[in-house]
Parts: sequence; C-alpha cells; structure tokens
Amino acid sequence: MMVQGVSINEMLNQSIQVLTKPGVETFERFERHGGQREATIYIMIAAAISAVAALVFGLLNGIVAALLNAALGFILAVAGFYIFVFLVYFIGKQQGGTGTQDEVFYTMALFVAPIQAVTGAVSAIPLIGCLALPATLALGIYQIYLGYLGVRSSMNLDQSKAIITLVLAFIAQLFIGFIIGAIFAAIFAMLGVASGSIEFN
Repeated sequence: MMVQGVSINEMLNQSIQVLTKPGVETFERFERHGGQREATIYIMIAAAISAVAALVFGLLNGIVAALLNAALGFILAVAGFYIFVFLVYFIGKQQGGTGTQDEVFYTMALFVAPIQAVTGAVSAIPLIGCLALPATLALGIYQIYLGYLGVRSSMNLDQSKAIITLVLAFIAQLFIGFIIGAIFAAIFAMLGVASGSIEFN
C-alpha cells in the first residue's frame, strides 16, 4: 500500500529504526519522508487495529457496547494524536522551533502508531491485558522519551526547550481532554435522562 509515495512497509521499517535505535539523528533521517497525510493514515491504521481488537473481545459484553467502544476508541486515538501534535507544533514555535507541521506529524507518527497498535490490541484482550500491564506502562514511559527526541528533531529545539514544549503540550492535552470528556459525559447523561423519561411515559 502506497501513501503519497511512501509505502506502509517503508513506514514500518522507519518505525523499527526509530524504536530500536532512538536518537535525534535517527528521527532527522526520516522526518521529511512524509507529511501530515501519511501520518494521519498511519495513525488511523494503528487505531483501527486497536478498534478491531476491542470490538472482537468486547463482543463478550454485547454487540452494541462493543461497537460503541471500538468506534469511540478509534475516534479518540486519532483525535488525541492530532491535538497533541498541533500543540507540540504551536508551543514549539513559541519556543523558537523551526520545524514544519509536516515534519512534526510524520516524526511523531513513526513511534506513536506502532506503540498505539500494540498496546491497544493487547489491552483489549481481557486476561492478557492485565498480565501485560507492566510492559504497557514501560512502553508508555519509553514513548515519552521518544516524544522528547521527536520534538528535538522535528522542531529543531535544544534539550530544555524540547522538554518545556513536551510538558506544556501534555498538560494542555490533558486539559482539552478533560473538557471534551465532560462534554461527552453531559451528552450521555442527557441521553440517559431522555431515554428514562421516554420509558417512564
């Protein structure tokens, strides 16, 4: 499968290089091989893998719940990536970063997509997900380190500015996520009240 001149196999090979030989130089070698479009498709494939796993193993709790969880998981994974990358790009620019939006998107996708696919699929399996929790947490910590390297590479920032950018982007993402979560909770609560009143009548 080709994505604007870059095959998925090439992107996987680049991800393997980034994951096994982490470094600013490694990221810089690939940051211009693709852009936002390629990164989006790569992330969507990873989110789809997680969503399919959630759907298959979620069927134990019912078809409707499984479909909703899978769809929501897919949407949140893609939206979360977009929010975080835009924040990294915006904050990085304020720190004097010179990278392009395409470079930031592609760089971040190279490590976020494979880790997301693996952790999402494994976590969806009831017993295995619990047993693999330490490994999942370790991958999460490793992802933070890769994020730091990715910010330095894609935004061309020094160590301290890269850390500031990463921390501020993470805090802002949590804040935005909280607001979005509160909105969804309010919507579901209203739907629950509405369906309850309909059943009551």
